[in-house]
Amino acid sequence: MGLFRKKCRYCREKIEKGQEKFKEVKVLGYVGVFNKPFCSEGHVENYNTELKEAAKMKKGGCFG
Repeated sequence: MGLFRKKCRYCREKIEKGQEKFKEVKVLGYVGVFNKPFCSEGHVENYNTELKEAAKMKKGGCFG
């Protein structure tokens, strides 16, 4: 039964129970790091690089 399977944070594909790899990553818009599931180490690296690129694009303030 696939009701309680986790989804990969990067590709959103369902992961079989016991196969998920939990890593502490930063979530855009929140302070701190959170333990999120991924299906592979490559997706962890891709997620982190996309997060860094998004943070560069985001400017602070109203007139940013």
